[in-house]
Amino acid sequence: MSQETQQADKTGRSETADVSLASFLTPVTLLGLAGYLFIGTAAVLIPSVMPFLTEEYLAAGLTLGTVGYIFWARAGGGVVGNLLAGAVSDRIGYHRLVWIAALAVAATLALTSAALPWLLFLAGFALISIAQASLTTGINAMVADANPDSRARALNVLHGVYAVGATISPLVFGFVLQLGVRWRWTIAATGLIWLVYGGISSLFYRSNGSTAGEGASGQGLDWGMLRNAGFLSLFLIAFIYNGVAFSLLAWVALFMQESAGLGTLASISSVSVFYVALTAGRFICAAFAERIGYARTLLILAVVLVIIYPLMLLSTDPAVLMIGVFFTGLSLSGLFPTALAYGSRLYPDKSGAVTGLLNVAMTAGAMLPPWWTGELADIWSFQTALGINYSMAWILIGVCLVLGRLEGRTARNSE
Repeated sequence: MSQETQQADKTGRSETADVSLASFLTPVTLLGLAGYLFIGTAAVLIPSVMPFLTEEYLAAGLTLGTVGYIFWARAGGGVVGNLLAGAVSDRIGYHRLVWIAALAVAATLALTSAALPWLLFLAGFALISIAQASLTTGINAMVADANPDSRARALNVLHGVYAVGATISPLVFGFVLQLGVRWRWTIAATGLIWLVYGGISSLFYRSNGSTAGEGASGQGLDWGMLRNAGFLSLFLIAFIYNGVAFSLLAWVALFMQESAGLGTLASISSVSVFYVALTAGRFICAAFAERIGYARTLLILAVVLVIIYPLMLLSTDPAVLMIGVFFTGLSLSGLFPTALAYGSRLYPDKSGAVTGLLNVAMTAGAMLPPWWTGELADIWSFQTALGINYSMAWILIGVCLVLGRLEGRTARNSE
């Protein structure tokens, strides 16, 4: 490999930056895009029903802090699912993992929708998270492996499609819930989506005899990757991304009702506002990340987050809050897919392991910050809790600066 190619591979500025969108719309990538559209629906299910879920279990004697343990169940299951998928996906094949996990998501959603006792519901939700984390890891690895010359573009488009599903779904959920449909039925109905997708994916796998990703590394998860300073930086970026995003998304509907006095549909629509921005931002990152470099893209997004996030801390006016939610989504948009692309470029033969480990970080971000946000809101207020979370944005800038220095040092050494 030439020095120029090495440098391009390490800095995230490949000669393939001008690859057209149509060039990676292969059947494999299209299957991944369809799956991620539906993953967007599943991802906003709990934020959308959170006011109803909270009302039911508060009436049963629970506190906000106790309800917040749903994020521990989500994260605990997610960690198990990501580790499991990261260990086996490079061996059994990404396609096979995708259809098996999709059917598992369908089954666990159906069972959890019928679980009434709180501890049983938490256990069911942990099982959902195990299956869903395995599914997301499989799809990400499958798409990254299918697009080795334009990973940042492909993964930003993939996650942009996810954001489209997450944008539309809260509006659908909000409308249905406002009609009086029980929130548990929305969980069961989401399971039907995955039943269909799993069946189609299985037929696709069998008809194509696909072995994508099988035996790619034969090593499973490699925790030694965390000794690489660059990969450790990406791990922290993934944690902070989901920590900021999900601590906002998980409580934003309730926050809007309490702080801005919005009704059910209007408050749930704030989730869609966030994902509209996330969608736009990811397609923008897909267009420019290959050209300006992965580390620079991450730093720009971190700076925008630091500037914008205070809008949600300084006012209770609904319009100002919605603007803050929108631009926060925009600033967070490309962080995870670009970090994932960077990691896959560092370890091109271990896409499954890279995806699994970074998803572990992201899952931890979906557990701890949303949980402590609920605890702090119980003591003070949601705005105070979000203000404390603002510190993560500053830490993100520091991590991105470190990553940029590492990238620059690597480029100089390759000359």
